[in-house]
Amino acid sequence: MSGVGQLAPAAIGAERVTLPAALAARPDVCSACSGALDPLGHCAKCGAVFGEAYRCPLCQAISDVEAGKTPYTRCRSCGGPRIPPSESPISEAEVALLRGARSEQLRAIAFRAGSGFALASGGLSLLVTLLVFLVTSPAPVAKVAAMLASLVPFALSLFALRRARSHARKCDAMLQQAWFLAASRLASAHGGQLSAQRIAQLLRVDEARAELLLAEVNVQDFIAQPSELPARVRVTELSDPEDLAAAAEATRATSSVNRP
Repeated sequence: MSGVGQLAPAAIGAERVTLPAALAARPDVCSACSGALDPLGHCAKCGAVFGEAYRCPLCQAISDVEAGKTPYTRCRSCGGPRIPPSESPISEAEVALLRGARSEQLRAIAFRAGSGFALASGGLSLLVTLLVFLVTSPAPVAKVAAMLASLVPFALSLFALRRARSHARKCDAMLQQAWFLAASRLASAHGGQLSAQRIAQLLRVDEARAELLLAEVNVQDFIAQPSELPARVRVTELSDPEDLAAAAEATRATSSVNRP
């Protein structure tokens, strides 16, 4: 990655970078191939990126995003989740969610690794125990104790696997919320006139997920709007049931008299 025209990470807050600052921090042409750059600093000729718009809020490296194993994009430098850059700067709430998702992602990876290690240790321990039983003839109590000791790593492996799945679910929930905030931000920046196809293009997700994001944004906007609908039913103090019955009977009698 080229460092031409880049600001020092300490000179700016990655989550507070505005579009003018991002444009001012990039060169006019690509320093790798002298190709033209788009308004955000991406070279369509060689794919290089420049400018603070492409600075990763997790690792502070200036790099593009790419598709990962999850439905969301990730940073090419650190592999952490990242929302694709756009003309609308990323908000601090989105950055906080991305950092939380990265933390949960690393925890899930660590617990999966621990689960695999415990499973391998349990298999080796069980194999050694069975070989010892074939060679020697220990007392029944010793056999039971040895078998129980061999099963402990399997229990630890199952516990670590459950924790890994729990952290993975939390990571997915945070990513969903981060992409929802990004879709809401883009919709607001375009005056609420974004289509699902355009959101899919800006956020680099499939159209089905973009339609879900757009539906969530529309529902959120509808809930946030003040209620201006006129009341159709007026709630008053309860009347006596006998009075209500008499009023209904009088209404029916009047209707029968007026009927030709």
